[in-house]
Amino acid sequence: MKTRLIFLTFLVFSVLSIKAQCNPTITSPRLGVKFPDKILFCNVEDEILSTQAFGSYQWYKQAWTWQTPNNNPWVAIPGATSQQLTINGNDQLYYFKVAVTQGDCTAESPAIMADGFVYGLPAMMSTYTPGTYEEVDLGVVNVCNGASVKFDDIFPVVYGNHTWFKCVPGSNPPVAGDPCIIAGVNGDSFTATETGKYGFYACTEYCPDQCEMLDPFSFVQLNFGNWEFCENLGTGETKQKDNNLKIYPNPTAQFLYIGKESDKVYKEVTIIDMSGKLVLQKNDHKYNQAIDVSHLVPGNYIIVSKGSNGNVYKNKFIKK
Repeated sequence: MKTRLIFLTFLVFSVLSIKAQCNPTITSPRLGVKFPDKILFCNVEDEILSTQAFGSYQWYKQAWTWQTPNNNPWVAIPGATSQQLTINGNDQLYYFKVAVTQGDCTAESPAIMADGFVYGLPAMMSTYTPGTYEEVDLGVVNVCNGASVKFDDIFPVVYGNHTWFKCVPGSNPPVAGDPCIIAGVNGDSFTATETGKYGFYACTEYCPDQCEMLDPFSFVQLNFGNWEFCENLGTGETKQKDNNLKIYPNPTAQFLYIGKESDKVYKEVTIIDMSGKLVLQKNDHKYNQAIDVSHLVPGNYIIVSKGSNGNVYKNKFIKK
């Protein structure tokens, strides 16, 4: 009886051991360094995904989407039937998992994601004091003397050290001594009080050797002066031209709303990418209708809206 009991105990522990082993997880050098369950690539260097030892393996990948739930299919990776899988930066924006077998046990690992957020191009937000400025052209703004304009990197979590400019630098990357560089400023924001064309160059915090220049098209030209619309500052009156609309949500992944109720209808709505290419145009658009921008490539865009009264509005938005 004692011998039988010992045998049964050994058998139970053996079964539990097999079941415990049939619980695959994925490990890799970059996994979890910045965010749990994510691998962030600095470039296209290889990354090796590994799991525990099992009888057989099949690795799968699934394309990322902003939609919830993710309805993209899991696809078996041809030839990926070993304990390890090698991926690289070209595999960013995919989920990965591995299915394993051990004896009569079959199981799948939790999914992990290969992310590429560190490649997000820089974008700049400008903050003006109402009544102290007038936009005279796309990216050109007249500002009253004594006022200020605050510029912010929209993605400070991505970028670390910044180099700010008061004109477009002569090279990318900029070289020391370039007269456009604003000395001693390396944070993710800058407040301008004098005429110049402002933008920045920044290096990603996670990948310090990976740096990006704000597109010169997105630099903002400020012209400080005693403009006519500045004459009534401090009197409670303003002659500021109303050339901006409320747009929301911003950033957006799918739907964008524009407008103010007083306009009712916009004769024409045009979306332009940062290279100047027309990517979407709508006629007779009602102010409370959604504009589907899900097909646009993630990045920065200009939206130009022409009201029924002839007013033209220009806004920037970010497609996620």
